[in-house]
Amino acid sequence: MNIPINVPQMSMQRQDGEKRRLVLLRLPVLADLSLSTRLMLLVVVPLVLTMAVTLPLTVIGLNRLASETSNERLAGEVPIIRDRFEDFQFDLGQLADGFAADPVLLSGVRDSNSALIVSNLLAMRVRHGLEHVEVVDVNGISLGHEHEKGRSLEQSSLDDLNDLGLAGLDAAGLVRSTSGWSLTVVRPIKDSNGLIGAITVGQELGEAGLTALNFRRSDPLLLTIFEDNEVSAASYPTGRVFPVVVDPVPVEQAWSGQVVPGVVTVDGTDQRAVYAPLELGGKTVGVFAVALTTSPVVSLRDELAANQVMVAAALALLVLGVGYVVTRTITRRIMRLRNGAVELANGNLAVKVEETSRDEIGALAHEFNRMADNLREKTSQLELANKNLEMRVFERTDELERANAQLLDAQGQLVQTEKLAVIGELSAGVAHDLRNPLGAIRNGVFFLKSRLVKSNKLTTDPKIAEFLDVMDERITECDRIIGELIYFTRIAPPEYSTVPLSEALEQAMRDSCLPSDVAVERNFDDADVEIQGDHDQLVRVFGCLAQNAKETMPEGGKLTLAMRNDASQVEISFTDTGAGIDPEVVKRIFDPLYTTKIQGTGLGLALSQRIIEKHNGKLEASSRLGVGSTFTVRLPVKIGAAVGDGPVG
Repeated sequence: MNIPINVPQMSMQRQDGEKRRLVLLRLPVLADLSLSTRLMLLVVVPLVLTMAVTLPLTVIGLNRLASETSNERLAGEVPIIRDRFEDFQFDLGQLADGFAADPVLLSGVRDSNSALIVSNLLAMRVRHGLEHVEVVDVNGISLGHEHEKGRSLEQSSLDDLNDLGLAGLDAAGLVRSTSGWSLTVVRPIKDSNGLIGAITVGQELGEAGLTALNFRRSDPLLLTIFEDNEVSAASYPTGRVFPVVVDPVPVEQAWSGQVVPGVVTVDGTDQRAVYAPLELGGKTVGVFAVALTTSPVVSLRDELAANQVMVAAALALLVLGVGYVVTRTITRRIMRLRNGAVELANGNLAVKVEETSRDEIGALAHEFNRMADNLREKTSQLELANKNLEMRVFERTDELERANAQLLDAQGQLVQTEKLAVIGELSAGVAHDLRNPLGAIRNGVFFLKSRLVKSNKLTTDPKIAEFLDVMDERITECDRIIGELIYFTRIAPPEYSTVPLSEALEQAMRDSCLPSDVAVERNFDDADVEIQGDHDQLVRVFGCLAQNAKETMPEGGKLTLAMRNDASQVEISFTDTGAGIDPEVVKRIFDPLYTTKIQGTGLGLALSQRIIEKHNGKLEASSRLGVGSTFTVRLPVKIGAAVGDGPVG
């Protein structure tokens, strides 16, 4: 009997499968690529290699050249700008000398004729484009002061310069004005009899002044730095103002008299710069900086890089054009079918493949289009059914959500109404039942005191007086609690009037009698905020919040009062540094009669919330254990308005 043995055949099949897997796993070689791809690689690879080598080398060389030329140019700019500042001071001094010798001005100073002096100063200021001119008599009293409209100068600095002029000295200095800094010179005014006054002449060192000092050039950029190492002014010859930030390290070195290279950030870009001291009378009064905003070498570098990119782009377009022609003539029809299949797989059921022939590829395109039509029709039916189902579900869900929200709202209102009704009924009964016995007890205490005074028992036994005082205090405390219960159930509508919030807060602070170990910090955006509300009710709320804050800080701390406002609402917050409140307690903190204090009634915060709600406002609480608590009151500015949910500002 012959039994066929198939083991070698199975082994050969396994080897063929392994070969096929190896073929699938091997990396693609040049022979696997299409003709169009090989043609494009033939041009693109050498082009990319050439640019990868030449472009970085060119940029490195041009960067080095740009650095050297920029340093040389900046070094030459410092003496030029320094000479311009000296010329500016000299020209201003020449003007002041001419003004001091003017016959009309001399006559006005001798006669103390302020009207004549002011008219003459106005003509001088307008004619020479000055920022300010002032004349004082020999006693330092101003006889006339002319300055540009809307500007004022630091009077103490002007007085110091006037004192130098009245001492017969020619001097110069910097004076701060509302628009920046002004270079000001002073000259004594003399006639044949001697010194009769002094005149100060100032010109603004602002944008216009620096632009003139910089020969109205757009490059380099000229900056002045005076106090706080901040840019005081910059030359903007084009009229376009952009942010400028200086480097604090070279600025500090320049203040010590050094000329230091550095950088200036111009409109978000770091530019090469040099910092130098600005001196007046041999004293450094500021720092000026010269920053290059452009460089011919940098422009050449950028232009060369752009040209190389453009050449590469042109060559790439040429290669793509050749590849397109090859692909169009050889594989256009197959790629058209392939693209249609990709579109269909991506969900575009409206795709159509052009049927240009009746051969096998044309028949395949026809069947492809018929399949796409069938899929589109079935998908449309499915989408329509899905939309109908979604619409029904959405309608039912929306109705259910609205009904649920209405039910929850009604339930909450009902619970709150019932709770307040029960509290009101209980409070009225308790108040009525307790006040009469308390009155009788108080009368008894008073009677005992009067009898004991007559019998000298109070002086012989101080403990009796002490216990009677304690009884009187506890009766007063009970009467206060009864009053709060009655007030809680009978809160009157607000009696609206104009309420200055800062005054109401201060009154509440005084009434709260905060101990000396509780520091109060006030952080008000505007201390003059006024709203329409009930003054006494608001003071009661603020006092309650301050009292709560005091009780959470028995060993002292800080209470921060903050007030922010906008056009429609005001936010007042009380923040303490106490132990904080448990999150579960915060949820119930405004419930009537809920309290965690041994002697508390649980009505203070509930009463405060009802008062704020009657003002159409909101009272909220937040707390962190170990950090402290914040109670926030939001009130509308006008009667009948409401507040939003978010913070003010």
